[in-house]
Amino acid sequence: MSKKVKLLIGLIVIVAAGYFGYNYIMTGGARDIQTEKSEFTTSATDVFSEFSNNSETATAKYLNKTVEISGKVTNVGENVITLDEKVSCQLQVAEKVTVGSQVNIKGRVTGYDDLLEELKLDQCLIVK
Repeated sequence: MSKKVKLLIGLIVIVAAGYFGYNYIMTGGARDIQTEKSEFTTSATDVFSEFSNNSETATAKYLNKTVEISGKVTNVGENVITLDEKVSCQLQVAEKVTVGSQVNIKGRVTGYDDLLEELKLDQCLIVK
């Protein structure tokens, strides 16, 4: 193998390791949201208001944090529910939820979508 090919392969390996390492650090790795204590407890309308007013400040405050959010279920999909039309929650386990019901969701904030004006959470579960 030529020196250029070895250098190119080495560069690809370094970039790939950096990419996956960065993603692991930013997502916090494997977490057990169910046993973690919520760092914030709020309503869907209040947390959404924080993000819509100043997404940079709210992102710094909430990103990758475990939160408990209460709200009215406005949409139910396969393992995804939406609270107050603005907070999208990816459920860990499919649960029977009806549109219009009030729920408390515990999950990890993954970000705010400026285009869709939607806050996203993953690893969510319904707090009973």
